[in-house]
Amino acid sequence: MLVAGGAGSVGHYAVQLAKRAGYRVIASVSSAEKAAIARAAGAELAVDYRTQDLAEAVRHFTGGAGLDRVVEVNLSANAGRYAEYLRHEGLAVVYGSDNWATQLPLGAWLVHGIELALFIVYELPPSIRAEAITATQELLADPRFEHRIAAPLPARSHRRRPRGGGEWAN
Repeated sequence: MLVAGGAGSVGHYAVQLAKRAGYRVIASVSSAEKAAIARAAGAELAVDYRTQDLAEAVRHFTGGAGLDRVVEVNLSANAGRYAEYLRHEGLAVVYGSDNWATQLPLGAWLVHGIELALFIVYELPPSIRAEAITATQELLADPRFEHRIAAPLPARSHRRRPRGGGEWAN
């Protein structure tokens, strides 16, 4: 499985979840520092997409078989290369894009049998969302699951300010 942006907020969690599910994980990253973060989270390979050819690295990693899955942070930036590194009938699960009106290479995807799933937690069916909340609570309680926090915020910053000013509310 490829986790695009494997050192980012969502990507870091995705790498850990994929490893727990038994996947061999490749993470795409944009620096050596981020590669170290992705590898520490469980990625077997971290590829700096700015300096390395991701498709070539995937071919080498998979022995030419391609990937089963991609967890995608930026559809518009990466969709054009899926046929280069996803196996036939591979799946791209997309939760982000910097341009939702981008053109997609549907001809190449059709021939390659690529599947696309768009994901946003807020639109999950209630029963699946309830299961996801329970699983998330278990992960949050697991001391082996790593959370990267850039900086703690003062308690006051977590309160809402009423409309029109006034005192801070809980």
